[in-house]
Amino acid sequence: MDRQEIQRELRQMRNVLRTLADQSKESRSGTSHDQLAESINRIESALDGDKSSEPAEVADTQQEPDAVFGFLPPATVPDILQALPSRQCADRILATYFNASYVAVPCIHAHQFRRQYEAFWKTPASANLLWVSILFSILATGVVIHRVRSTSTVGLSDPAALITMSARCLLAGQYLEADEFSVEALIMHAHSRYTRLGNRDATLSPLCGLAVRLAQQRGYHRDPSELLLTATPFVAEMRRRVWFVVQHYDVLFSFEQGLPPLIHEDTCHSGHPTNATDDDFDEDTKWLSPRLLTEAQNMLPWVYQSQLIPILRRIISHALGFKTCTYPDALFLASELEMWHTSLPPCLRIRPIRNTSFTDPNHTVMHRAMLELMYMMGKSILYRPFVDYTRLEDFPSQTAMNICRRMALRSVGVYIELDREMQAGGRLHEDRYITSHSTTNDFLVSKMIAPLEFADCPDMPAEESDNLRNMLYKAMQIWSERAPNSAHASEASRVLRVILTKVRWPGDNPLNNLGLPQLQPTQSNDSDNDIEGLPEELDLSFRHLMSFDPFLIGADGSDLVFPLPSIMAEQNKIVPETTTSLVLPAFNEPLVLEKNPTPTTTHPGSALVRIYSTSVRPHNRIGFTGKGPLSFPVPYTPGDSAVGRIITVGSDAVDLKAGQLVYVNGFVAARDDPVKTRVLVGLFDGGGPEKDAKLFDTWKGFWSDVATVPIENCLVLNEAVLRDEMGYSYEDLNYIQRLSVAYGGVSCAKLRAGETVIAAPATGHFSGAVAELAAQIGCRVIALSRSASKLEPLTSHHPRIIPLELTGDAEHDVAAIKALAPNGVDAYIDTSPPAATGSPHHLSVSINALNSFGRVVFLGTMFGVTVNYVTLMTRNISITGQHMYTREELVSLIKMIETGVVKLGKKAGHEIVGAFALDDWEKAVDVAETATAWGQQVLFTP
Repeated sequence: MDRQEIQRELRQMRNVLRTLADQSKESRSGTSHDQLAESINRIESALDGDKSSEPAEVADTQQEPDAVFGFLPPATVPDILQALPSRQCADRILATYFNASYVAVPCIHAHQFRRQYEAFWKTPASANLLWVSILFSILATGVVIHRVRSTSTVGLSDPAALITMSARCLLAGQYLEADEFSVEALIMHAHSRYTRLGNRDATLSPLCGLAVRLAQQRGYHRDPSELLLTATPFVAEMRRRVWFVVQHYDVLFSFEQGLPPLIHEDTCHSGHPTNATDDDFDEDTKWLSPRLLTEAQNMLPWVYQSQLIPILRRIISHALGFKTCTYPDALFLASELEMWHTSLPPCLRIRPIRNTSFTDPNHTVMHRAMLELMYMMGKSILYRPFVDYTRLEDFPSQTAMNICRRMALRSVGVYIELDREMQAGGRLHEDRYITSHSTTNDFLVSKMIAPLEFADCPDMPAEESDNLRNMLYKAMQIWSERAPNSAHASEASRVLRVILTKVRWPGDNPLNNLGLPQLQPTQSNDSDNDIEGLPEELDLSFRHLMSFDPFLIGADGSDLVFPLPSIMAEQNKIVPETTTSLVLPAFNEPLVLEKNPTPTTTHPGSALVRIYSTSVRPHNRIGFTGKGPLSFPVPYTPGDSAVGRIITVGSDAVDLKAGQLVYVNGFVAARDDPVKTRVLVGLFDGGGPEKDAKLFDTWKGFWSDVATVPIENCLVLNEAVLRDEMGYSYEDLNYIQRLSVAYGGVSCAKLRAGETVIAAPATGHFSGAVAELAAQIGCRVIALSRSASKLEPLTSHHPRIIPLELTGDAEHDVAAIKALAPNGVDAYIDTSPPAATGSPHHLSVSINALNSFGRVVFLGTMFGVTVNYVTLMTRNISITGQHMYTREELVSLIKMIETGVVKLGKKAGHEIVGAFALDDWEKAVDVAETATAWGQQVLFTP
């Protein structure tokens, strides 16, 4: 350690002692502090004395250039006083800055700064030169804002001159020594340059990189409680805020330049800023009490942005390929990003500006847009590595392309609306100084629109095609105007001209009338299929492409609409004028199609749902004869579970919203008697008293294109994850119905990862579902069957499932089970159908193979079977009957599917044997009778 480093450490120790002495004045003597201070003085004297023993250095007649600012001369006090505006003008500029909440960064505390500012005017010569640099940076930013807001520039200094003085004060204050205010001064200097010139200033990235190192030298990356300094609540909070701003710029320039962040996740743990305004705490605060994260305050957007930054850092590392990152790894990062996005409080969720409350300040509108753009940027960058133009038929590549394109369209829509509202007469016009930060928006959007190079979508409805062309054309005009001032706007404009050149217009291409350089589309052939490096469009379904686009410009280019998620191409069919349902009028009669007006009123406690898929069961036909095991009255509408989208909800709904994709649970409980009165809508009336029949008759089955259902039976599905990222179809998601019954048994058995469980019989719909679910949560499953070959589809997809063919010899079969489980069997879940009643061999051998204290769950439908009373008692075997499942268990199951723990679809071994329209019901019922094997589904897709 050289002399300068030692002296710097001594200065920091002296600051520590000063703080400790101030804290102990009222309670302790300052003697020990005085002694330590005296020790520091002796060390400094010794260092000064050592200078005489060193060889004298030859005086350098030339000033050494600063690595960042070159030969810029350090500021002197006369220079500072001459460069300052008048006190009255400075006050006005500072007020402008601190009231511009979107531009004012949170690392400067307004009240502390005010006191420092007053002290500066009293004795300018004694002010810390690094603090003076902060003052000039704030004045420069304030002037930029004031010049936009007011036509009067009397008394205003040139912001470039103020920024230059800020740099000179940095040099005079020896900012590289990492002393007090050094990090704040350098960050504020960079911020003022960014506000004035945006990404045209080439020094910004190096400045922010230097700020990272200075902040780390001063320990801002660490929890204040871990430092020697006994940090007050004020100091701790301000350090967190400074570190947040440093991280913000680090991530921003990493995105922009395609470089890894300088800050690494495992080297910082300072915590996030809190939702506290400058009025909530000050230097004398003893205890910081932050506000709720749902309370709209100026600091709230920064808190959520701070929480997003670590996720974005991981996404950048993934996108740059520093280590192998698989598609499942990307899904995990995507789930983190979605969790953050979902956690945003209502006050920060983006919405059309024209629909925004008149009381919402403009800076909140801008923060909403910025948070949304950062989210979309993160998602686009996350999936970009999986876009392979040569293998777009592959699921990961196709899904990645769809997501990137959708994020591009959404971001363009946000940008267009912001630009429109900043024009004369727009809501943001008076605050158009915010456009100084539009270079950030230019960058974020320009990086997302690259995958948008579609030429045409054959299945795109004409009206939607017009909307889309108009939106892209409007965006291209905006960026063309901004191109001289923003490299990113220029890039975005060029890409959009490429896109629009390839689009087929109803009349003349309007690009011909703009006087812009024209890019002529090349003829696609085997050797040349791109335009300026952009691949030709692939045949992509418009419905999939436009899913989750919350912004579309109107056909007249005037107003942005905010449609419901994932219903762009389905808008005309989601709310039909009439609903069509299948009804069984009487036993042994054919089903009939009934049409009725779509309900116009959704009553409290209910939701109107557009049905996308609903199950057809193998035993439906025998049930229609009145001879099945499940009772129900006629006439009735079948269908006991569904996947659909909410059209409207009752006035008492607090979480469900129109447009949400939901799984509709057909297991309904009476609200005033949920324990005793439960039915399976469209399948089983409970077989009990009159109130069961009343409940069954209240809610109709789901063999219909639209159904009214209880709101508590609508469980929201994360469509962004399940449909867009995992690629599950509506039909795949319908398998939740089968897994839900299985999960009821698995949950009742209290299975834990590593345990061994018997599933018997294991070749049917629900029994196989029990086996696959237990295996996927980490259990070893012994699947019993009279024919082991029937288990092959199940075991081939789930290695933890071990098949065992029963011989009918009880002693032999028990021994065979125990041979497969050397440590014993922990549980047995029985899913026997009624037909197994006459031959319950599997039941007795499974129970006899259990360990002592084993658990048995009856999930099936056998009648009149017997068990060995003494055997159960002496071995402490517990038997539990489980009818269906709870809502909480269903919620837990859906979460496991959304996080990838439980798989669906073809890769999980599931097969859609048939998907039929309602009017093809006879064939659907016929096919369902034969589709009895594990994983097979027959569905209606109305």
